[in-house]
Parts: sequence; C-alpha cells; structure tokens
Amino acid sequence: MITLIEGGITTVPGFLTAGVRAGIKRRGLDLMLIYSKDGPVPAAGAFTTNKIKGAAVILSQKHIKNGRIGAIVCNSGIANVFTGKRGLKDAERMAELTANLLNLKKKEVVVASTGIIGVYLPIKKIEKGIRLAVRELSDSREASLNAAKAIMTTDTFPKEAAAKVELEDGTIVTIAGIAKGAGMICPKMKCATMLSFIVTDAKITQEALRTALAQAVDKTFNMLNIDGETSTSDMVIVMANGRAGNREITSDKIDRNFQSGLECVMGELAWMIARDGEGATKVLQVHVINAKTAEEAKKAAKTIVGSNLVKSAMFGRDPNWGRVIAALGYSGVSFNPRKLSLEFESERGRVLLVKGENPPTKKLLMRTRDILRSKEIEIRVNLGVGKECATALGCDLTYDYVRINSRYTT
Repeated sequence: MITLIEGGITTVPGFLTAGVRAGIKRRGLDLMLIYSKDGPVPAAGAFTTNKIKGAAVILSQKHIKNGRIGAIVCNSGIANVFTGKRGLKDAERMAELTANLLNLKKKEVVVASTGIIGVYLPIKKIEKGIRLAVRELSDSREASLNAAKAIMTTDTFPKEAAAKVELEDGTIVTIAGIAKGAGMICPKMKCATMLSFIVTDAKITQEALRTALAQAVDKTFNMLNIDGETSTSDMVIVMANGRAGNREITSDKIDRNFQSGLECVMGELAWMIARDGEGATKVLQVHVINAKTAEEAKKAAKTIVGSNLVKSAMFGRDPNWGRVIAALGYSGVSFNPRKLSLEFESERGRVLLVKGENPPTKKLLMRTRDILRSKEIEIRVNLGVGKECATALGCDLTYDYVRINSRYTT
C-alpha cells in the first residue's frame, strides 16, 4: 500500500536539510545540503551518459562507488562543466569542506552543480554558503522546501514528493525526494539539468538499492523528454538509513512494495518536471500498448513525446494526427499500419481518431481539437503486434521555450 503525503526530505526520520543563499545567482536560494544524522548510509546513484560530464558528476560517480554516503551538497546557477582541472578542484573543495564540517570523509559526500556551462564556481561564496547551510540544517518543513528551492534554475516551482509505503513484512517506511528541472531534459542515465535527491528510512543493502534505483530511473526519469537535450549534469542519488527496522531488503530478498513506492515518488517528481517544462502550457503523456517488446514500447513512446512537430501541434491545439504517425514511423519499432489505432484523451473527453489505415473524418478532427484545449493530454497508440506497453512524459513546445533559451546566459 502506498500513500502520498505532504512534504519532502524531512518527512524521513534521520535526515536534515537546508537551502541557503550563497550569492551564486542574482537572487534566491542557491545552495542545498542534505545530511544523514546516522553518518554514512547505503546509497546509490544514476548519472548522465553525456560524454561531456560536469566536475561534480565525475567526482560523485567516484564517491558513490564507496557505497555509503553521509551528505549531498548542491549549488545552482553554475554547472561547473568544461572547467578542467580547476573545476575538479572546486568540486573536491565542496566535498572536502562539507565533510570536515560534518565529521565525514571526503569520499562520503556527493556533490552536484547545475546552471551555466563553462563558468568557474565562485568557490569563496560557495564555502560561505556551505558553512551557513551546516548551521541551518534542520528537520523542519521549511528546511525541506528551502532545499527544493535552492536547486532550482529555470524552474517555476519547487518539486517535492513523499510517500508512506507498507512493505511485504508489514513495516511502514517513508520515501521522499526533491528534484529540479524545466529544460535541457531528455535523461539517459545509467547505474537544464535534471537533478533528484531521494531519501528513505528503509533498511536495504547498497547492492539492492542500486538495482532498485536503476529500475525506477528506467521507468520514470528516463521516460521523460522535455526538449530532447541530454544534460551534462544529470544525477539521481538515493540514501537509505534503515531506521524503519524492516526485514533487510537484499538482492536475494527484493521487496516489490518498496520498488513500487520508489517508482511512485520518482514518478511524481517526473510529472512535476514535465508540468514545469520551459514555456510549457500542456503536459503530454504518450501510452504505447501492444508492442512486440518492452524496449520497442519505450522507444516508440519516447520518440513520439520527443517530436518537435508533435509538441508544436499540441501547443496549437492542432489535431494533426499525421505528426504522431510520422514519429512512430521513424522510431524504428515494429508495427502493422492496418492494425494501428490512435486515441487522444483529456478531461474534455476521449476520441478514437485513427483505426487502421482509415483517415479520420472532419467531425472527429473537430472533436479532437476540443480535447486538445486541456492542459493535460494523453495520446494512446495501439501497435497491435504484441503485449508490451510503456508510457513517456513530456510537454508542448511554445514560443516561450525559445525566448527562455535565447537568453539563458544573458
């Protein structure tokens, strides 16, 4: 049983957080810290596959191999990407100072950065920010919200999600997280930038946590496409302190309820990112059903939701079903056009627009145009060649997306 609850990181016992202003951005909070009161705990991460990786990603990929993490520190405003040896030195300094102040080892600290590429960090400001964040660490509701705000760049609202989950042994655990992202989002992560930090009080081994995270990322964040851009700084980190006292979850004793709860929280965060896509006016869900394989279902769904022509049509409330069919056609998946069907759905209704190779009538097109007036649109594609399905998330493409990204550094 999964119950969504209000709040973020601090709903999980044993974790403290803070969000402060270090002066990196022109205004607002810009440095976040998450700390485990129990010291280093089992942790796992997923990171961008972009060949250009930020200094924070390079360092944190190395630190996460340790298997136990005690703190996460993140700055917004500057991504610390393509900054060479100095960038790595600055990332290491963030980890080192955080570790010293919290009685941890440097390798027990994860570092993240998000913002403009090719700019050096104002490390003195960040050092002051880290010291301030350590002083302000708290388990209050306000602290969690400030942490979510401090990692924002072009986001228009902070993103938090939390849930209570009943495990198979009857223990109730809490899983909670924060995320940021509005643009430069088409994550391709393995075991702007999309960042997410998740904590739980479940008792789970590092190996099992790594497997659970990889599966959850594949079903949630990796099925999200705002603009087709894979960031240099994508990162998801999960920490588990074991305070719930459940029967330990291991690779040999997987708890399906924990997996579902983790996917639920990450799915909520992914939905918020889609809703907050840069300049977006609509959230798009593309459901592909009856595909030959699970991978083909995912591929088809992500191709359609990532199509600029589909996105543009959704923005203009244009029932241009041909854009969807064309994207499906170049996706590389197997299907028979004669067995294909296409539906559009929103709070305003549902319409079967295409069935087989029969073009829709004008009446159906007008009905679809009305459905597209809603802020949440579902596109359902039935390939009719198998039993596998997948869902991808995205948003429409608007004039404001171009405006925002035409002056991002200025």
